[in-house]
Formats: sequence, C-alpha cells, structure tokens
Amino acid sequence: MKIELIGFDFELNPNNKMDILVDAVNASDSDLILFPGHTIRDLNDLLYAEQDIKNKSSVAILELEESLSSSCLLQRNSLYMMHGGLFFDLYTSQIFETEEDIEGNDAIMDKLMDEFKRRQFACCGNRITVLQGGESAMLAGSGVDMDFRFSGNPVLNRRFQGLMAGTDIFLNPVHEAADGSGLLLQRMAALSADGRWCLSTGMLGRERMGNWGDKQLQHIFHDGREISVRPQVHDDEGYISRTVEVPDRIAPWPASTPS
Repeated sequence: MKIELIGFDFELNPNNKMDILVDAVNASDSDLILFPGHTIRDLNDLLYAEQDIKNKSSVAILELEESLSSSCLLQRNSLYMMHGGLFFDLYTSQIFETEEDIEGNDAIMDKLMDEFKRRQFACCGNRITVLQGGESAMLAGSGVDMDFRFSGNPVLNRRFQGLMAGTDIFLNPVHEAADGSGLLLQRMAALSADGRWCLSTGMLGRERMGNWGDKQLQHIFHDGREISVRPQVHDDEGYISRTVEVPDRIAPWPASTPS
C-alpha cells in the first residue's frame, strides 16, 4: 500500500489550491493521498476541481474550510473523501484544536469518539482513522508516559482502547505545520506504538513559505519511531510530496474489538 502526503504553502489563493489538488491527484499512483487541512475553501471549489480529476484509482482525504451539509448544518473543517474520482462528504468535522479545549471536558471527548465512526475506512486491508488538526491532544503526558487524557473515565477509556485496537493507520491532516513541537511528535509516536502507523501533513506559514526542506511540514511514524522519507519537490506545481510503503494487511481482522 502506497500512502502519499501532500504539502504546500499556507497563504495560497483558492485557485492555486484547486490546481494543486488536481495536479497532485492526477500525477499520483498511490493507493491513498492525504492533503493538509483547508486544502479547499468550499463545496463550489471542490466541484469545480472535480471536473478535472482523471485519476479514478486513488483514494484521497482532504478538508474543506466550510461546508453547508444541510440547510441548517454549517460545518467548519469538514472532512471529505475522494473515491473513484468523485468527492464525498463524510459528514464529520474537527471537534477541537488545543489541549485547553479538551482539558477536563469529558463531553467533548465523547463527541469526538462518536465522530470516529464517520472517519474510519479500510484501504488495502488496513483500518484507517483520521484525526483532524490538534485532536491528537486527546493524549497527555510526555515521552514514555504519554497516555489517554481521560483514562480515569472508564467509559471513555474503553472507547479509546477500542479505537487503538481497531486502527492500523492514523492520518492527521493539519493546517499550518507546527513549529518544532516536541509534544506533537510524542503524541504521534504514542499513536503509532504496537506496530501502528501515524502520518501527518500540513502547510508552511508565511515565514517558511517555499522552504520545502522544513522538517515540520510532514511526519511519518511507525511503531513509535519517526521514519525519514526523501521528499519529491514539484516546484512548477507548487507542492511537495512524500510517499511511504505500508504493508497490505492480509491477516483477518479480529471478530470484535472493545467498544
């Protein structure tokens, strides 16, 4: 299974981002493509870009800044999937951004657990879960002591253990790439423990625009360790990509996992 991470500059106009989406998808032979948060402005831009998608084989995950999912449901940071060259609303959106948002807020964590049902899918036999932006802050602590922030709540802790047992790969699209946050990397390491994978991609802020060598733009973790992958720089198109090979999962999934 080939997973490709796409990154680009934060302060591009919406037309540039649509062009990158189309160019990157059409140039890819990966099974799964992950784009940063806020890749597309709204549904109109997405439908416009969809007309030029030629790649019908890859699956892609991306985020809309705003999505009007119904006449009364406006979602920010709305998650979409591309499959068969078409884009589908997953009817889920980012729940929180920082640890301050989530600290002591069991109800918000319960809400995120509910959202995971719409953010999980299979690709090449691997079970994949999407965390948006700073939602990895559901983990707290540091280093080897990193653990689920709500482990003292037996119901939430059981749901978290079920999430971990039922996930082979975590995808974490972010907006502006973090500036050397050791805490973020520790959380990714914890999520990737026990043979899992955790992959993240974002955009470069104003002071770092065009710096394709920036080590904070994309991260790939496997089994608790970060893996270095040489980037492919697409200067003419304005984006960078990294591709990693993840083994297809051929063993049968467990009959059941904790809920």
